[in-house]
Amino acid sequence: MKKEHYKGKYFSVLGDSISTLDGYQPEDYAVFYQGENRYLAGVFVPEDIWWGKVIEKLQGKLLVNNAFSGSTVCRHPSCQIESYGCSDARTGGLGEEGQAPDVVMILMGINDWGCGMPLKPDGQMEGLRVFSVAYEAMLEKIKRNYPKAEIWCLTLPRSCWSAHPEVEIPAYRAGGHFGEYCGVIRLCAEKAGCRLVDIYDPAQPYDTIDGFHPTADGMATIARAVLAQVESR
Repeated sequence: MKKEHYKGKYFSVLGDSISTLDGYQPEDYAVFYQGENRYLAGVFVPEDIWWGKVIEKLQGKLLVNNAFSGSTVCRHPSCQIESYGCSDARTGGLGEEGQAPDVVMILMGINDWGCGMPLKPDGQMEGLRVFSVAYEAMLEKIKRNYPKAEIWCLTLPRSCWSAHPEVEIPAYRAGGHFGEYCGVIRLCAEKAGCRLVDIYDPAQPYDTIDGFHPTADGMATIARAVLAQVESR
């Protein structure tokens, strides 16, 4: 879709640490890109982060960056607060002062993979502690809260660590393959009638400062992947 379609539109983000930026999310949210981490990554302002680059290119406006460092889509057993993506707090916190978002960009799931959250109910983990169930519930709540919003479901980008090329970023964690979580996102997006932005491409990893958190160059890689998907339709 041509970028003119999004000119002046309000964008909100639902994400984890990759999407955080000091001063650009709700108070009391955990932030990764602050202090020393900003200098290590070269990420200081919205124009340095993936969502800022996307919004700028599409000539939109940031409404809310609802990103929480360390958060999962699932209700992790250790959650003491509603930091998980399918919670009422997160799915209901994408508008501001009566203004609803025109577009909601969701980039979540890497922490679910990292925590080994099950993809499907397995008898031990059920309900919102299961990735497929939680992702579906998250989309249902967002659609209910913001019925006119265009919802983008981003699959999970793969990472690399150019400063330490000897370090191989694993594809499996706790028995689950990274790509399988992307598969769940694809199915949930289709079922909910949301827009799939498929940026899972192991051949085009984004660079990081630690194996997972993007550098400024890594942010640009993610943004290019998103824009290539959006502008191709």
